[in-house]
Amino acid sequence: MSSTLCACCGQPFEPRPQVPGQAYCSKPDCQRARKRQWQRAKLQSDSDYRINQRAAQQAWSQRNPDYWRNYRDTRPEYVQRNREQQQTRDQGENTNLAKMDVCGLPTGLYRIARHPAFPMENGASWIVEITPVCLRCPCKMDVSREDLIDTSAIRP
Repeated sequence: MSSTLCACCGQPFEPRPQVPGQAYCSKPDCQRARKRQWQRAKLQSDSDYRINQRAAQQAWSQRNPDYWRNYRDTRPEYVQRNREQQQTRDQGENTNLAKMDVCGLPTGLYRIARHPAFPMENGASWIVEITPVCLRCPCKMDVSREDLIDTSAIRP
């Protein structure tokens, strides 16, 4: 038999003849990495799998509504680490992040379009114009239905 290098740890291992193309050795950490890689690929390629995973996560979250509160209550070092990381992020270059509670726009359906007078600089951000399409109407629940949108309110 020929030895193969593990895709995770890089150590040589003997692949099983029953598993053609085996790339990971049998170490638990390598098997976890193999499973993570498989799940990532499956989430990218299989919409049914993605929907089922989301549904399972939501069901678990509904069954365990206090999980994160309890997790933080029992792990003060986790809370402290998050605080320190947030302070580091706050002092970084992204100090002008949008905050939801600062915006004075009323709830409604808006059109956001890149403003043509401002060129995109390195593709990182856009200067946009926010135009109300219609406020306080049921069509904001189904933006794909163009027949419900008040098109007279949309400026080109």
